[in-house]
Parts: sequence; C-alpha cells; structure tokens
Amino acid sequence: MQQLKLKGVIAAMALAGFAGLAQAGGPVTDKMLSMDAGDEWLHANGNWAGHRYSTLNQINARNAKKLNVAWMKSIGAKTDTMATPLYHDGLLFIPQDNKVFALSADDGSIVWKYEHTLPEDWGGYNVPFFTGKHRGVAISGMYVFFLSNDNKLHALDYKTGKAAFVKDYQDQGFPYPKDFSQAGDSNGYVSTVGPLAIPGAILLPMNATDTGGLPGYVVAANPSNGDVMWKANMIPGPGEEGYDTWPEGSHEYGGAGPWIVGSYDPDLKMYFTGTANAYEWNPKNRGGGEMDNVGAASIVAVNTGDGSVAWRYVGVPGDPWDYDLPQTPLVIDIDGKKTIVQPNKTGYIHHLDAKTGKFLKADKFIDQVNWIKGYDKNGRPIDMIPLPEEGGDPVLVQPGLLGGVNMYPSAYNPKTGLVYLPAAESGMMYGFEEIKIISNVRHFGAYQEFEWGPEVDKAVNVKTGEEVWRDTQEGEPGYAGGMLTTAGNITVYTTQAGKFTVADAKSGKILYRLNMGGAAKSGPMTYKHKGKQYIVQALGGVAQFGRDEPLKNEFASVIVAFTR
Repeated sequence: MQQLKLKGVIAAMALAGFAGLAQAGGPVTDKMLSMDAGDEWLHANGNWAGHRYSTLNQINARNAKKLNVAWMKSIGAKTDTMATPLYHDGLLFIPQDNKVFALSADDGSIVWKYEHTLPEDWGGYNVPFFTGKHRGVAISGMYVFFLSNDNKLHALDYKTGKAAFVKDYQDQGFPYPKDFSQAGDSNGYVSTVGPLAIPGAILLPMNATDTGGLPGYVVAANPSNGDVMWKANMIPGPGEEGYDTWPEGSHEYGGAGPWIVGSYDPDLKMYFTGTANAYEWNPKNRGGGEMDNVGAASIVAVNTGDGSVAWRYVGVPGDPWDYDLPQTPLVIDIDGKKTIVQPNKTGYIHHLDAKTGKFLKADKFIDQVNWIKGYDKNGRPIDMIPLPEEGGDPVLVQPGLLGGVNMYPSAYNPKTGLVYLPAAESGMMYGFEEIKIISNVRHFGAYQEFEWGPEVDKAVNVKTGEEVWRDTQEGEPGYAGGMLTTAGNITVYTTQAGKFTVADAKSGKILYRLNMGGAAKSGPMTYKHKGKQYIVQALGGVAQFGRDEPLKNEFASVIVAFTR
C-alpha cells in the first residue's frame, strides 16, 4: 500500500509538472495551430476551419446563469474594435488603431503595447472609414503577426512586444492610399484583415476595393522575415478561366479584395476566402451587369504551396448590388465530404465542394429576399430583378447592401450540427449615378437609402438548411458582433445594442444576459487560465455608415471577461 501511495504521489507530481509546463508556454507550434480551440485560442476564428468552436465545457448550459464579470479593461479607440483577441501563455493579444496590446489573462492589465504610426501622406478616398480598424492578429513560433493599415507586417515577440522585423510591401505592388492634396494617384491598399498562420507561411489578405478598385490578392509571407513567397490574384489573369468575364481593361480596377480572415484546410492545403464587391458599384464599366466578373463577390480557393488559384465560384454574377461575399468560408465535413459553407450578404448559405468548388446548394436564411428567386442547380441566380437606370428611379432591393449577414463571424458546432448566424433583416432603395474620378480614384457611382429590419440571431441545421431557433431583437436594426459556440452546449454573442448573451446551443433558450451598454463589432472567444474558463468580449465603435446610425452608439473600446 505504501508503494502504491508513493507511486500515486510521483504520478501526481509528474502530472503537475506537465501542467506547469503547459502553463509556462513557449513557441506556438504547427501542431498547436492545427488543433481546435481549447485551453488556448490561437486563431481569430478559433481554428483553421473558421468554426469559432471551443472544446471547453467548464462553462456550460447548466451553470451559465452563474456567470460574473471577472475583469474589464479599456484600451481606448478612435474607431470600431473589430478583432477577436488571441490567447496564449497567459496573455491576450488584440490590435486597435495600429497598435497591438498584450493583456494579462488574470486581470486585463496591459503587459505591453506596440504602436505603429501611419505615414504623413496617409489619406485618400474613403480612408477614414478604414483607418484604425483591424480584424485580428496571428501567432506562430515566438511572434504575434500584425498587419497595419498601410500594409506593413510586424512580427512582435509575444512576451515583450519588441519587433523582430517590420516588412513593407509598397514595392511589391501594394501602395497605401495617399492624401489627394499630396499625390496625383491616391489609389491604394488598406489592410484591415487579420493574418492567418499556417505551416511555413503567414497569409495576408490585401484589399483596395473601396479605395478605388485595385484588384485584391492573398499574399504568403515567410514567417522568419516577411518576404513574399507568392501572391494570388482574386481576379483571373490572362489564360485563366473567367478572365473573359470582365471587359478588356477593367481587370485593373476590378476590386474583389478579401475583407475578412479566411480559412484553411491542411489536407487539401488550400486557403479559402470570400471576396469583396466588383468596382465601381455602378457596373457600366465592367459589363453593365451582363458579365459575370468572376473573382468579385466570389469564394476563392488558393493552393498554399505555390499560390495558384484552385477555383473561383461567383455567387453574385456581375455584382450590381454591392453583395460582396467576404465572410469567412467555414470548412465543414458533411456526410464525409469536405464542404465550404458560407452564409453571406445574399441572404443564402452557399455550399460548395471544398476540393473542386462545385456548387452543391444554397439555403435561404432570412425572410425578406427579393433580388432573386433562388439559385439553380449550377449555382446561378434565378430571375434577378432588373437593374435601375443611371439617373433614373431607384429600386427596392432586399436584403440591402449590408446583407443578411455582414462582416461579423458565424460559428459552427460539430456536436449540434448547427451554424450560428449574426443575421438581420433589411432592404434598400438603390440607384446608379455618374461615376467620378478624382486623383485616379474611381468613386462608387451608386447611392442607397436603407430600410432597417430587426437583428435576428439564429441557428440553422447545416445539412437541411432548416432554422432551429432565433433570437429577434425587435426595434434594434443591427448585427450581433459575431458568434462563439462550445462543447458546453452554449452559443455566445453580443447584440449591437450591447446585450451580452449566452444561449443554449441546441434550443436557443437564453441562459444569461447582461446589457453592457455598447455594441460589439467582434466575436467573443474563450480560454482556460489557471484551471478556470473565461469568455471574453471586445466592445467599441463609433457611429458611422450603416446600422450604427439609428442606434447612435459611440463609445471607447473595452475588453470584458466573464467567468464563474
């Protein structure tokens, strides 16, 4: 018995030692990056597949009503807080206003802050709308990777915040936009998307859609020095399938940049991303709505070995309604088939074969859709409504250009088989007008007047497309900031009116709700620290274009952590 007790003590000490090693942290390995979110949250969307699902279950449907605020920390903000923090080795990492903060997981105190200053001639068309916004960082090895608005990649030691290198991509074809008064060509790229770390590369989306329409790219950077390994154009080049779906000369200003963090499949070695609208919004320079404009309003798969594009699926041919499809494509195994599942602006959830891009189906998920009657077996819209004439009367389009869902992330729970959507009902009166060009920048050539409906947060069966539950926010014309779901049978989101919500993942029953008084524009995350599970929600933003306007939200950024 004494020997057994001694062995038990030794085993306990060994386990404690291993636990201590786990808490001590160290470099983030490829194996760690490949795992579902659990104790750590290493990707903006939790895992490579974009599920925003955590295997943690300490906080669950039975005890969520006992949640309490553990800590709060304001990091200040001049614009929207749009990033989901990462968690590793006792630290949370979040970007804001071209800064990166490392917060203590114990109490939210700032451990280090890294700050980048934009160039003096920063500016140009529409740039204030993007400046200071970031949708995440990546972590790999010893470094947090941050893409600043002016397309510089910063590799920061995760423990100290000291930069190992800062890589500028101006000479790689990605100039930043310049102030009209200081430059004859104000067109350029603005980076707001978070990078994604995969084995041997940091993937960087590059977007210049609404700053003048330069074509979008996905770039692979070497993690050791930031050097470009390859770059993939979202718009087909000469000789590629789909090149002739653009009029000659229009590819150069086609837009189609990736706005949102993409997903990755390690078996197929493919990166999947949605792309932005074609540019200008008025389609007269790109086929007048009669040409497909492949690559814009599309889902694109890139081979991560060499940067070649495996396939492009265009969800809105010609994209005359600003229905870009930038949302993160979820990689979901459905009946043994790797499937791309993307809820998007169109009001439909698109299903594609992940390997080939073949269209499988599209399930309608909002009530008010009039722009088409559905999708045919080839993934083509059926009976799209006629386009308005330039200078003529606008037409009613449902949903509006902010879509059935917008930039805020959906989630998928493999235990329930449900996809969770931060959705909304909406419409718009939409018309075309003359396109103006100033300092080589093409302007929208379109206008809209929104008709707001309610926020409708919901769960949909991924196989059947049937709605399982919904949480309607009557009188609140917004979107939840994004979804989180866990093995504890909970789904977490914060409404645009600021109601932090924990729901039963299967039934939608509200288990816990706290009005935090400000909108969320990022999805929540969860982690385990010193044996205790936390849920973290970042809040903050200013009233700007879109659904902020009727709610008049305007407040500083704050990070809130919950536990029990």
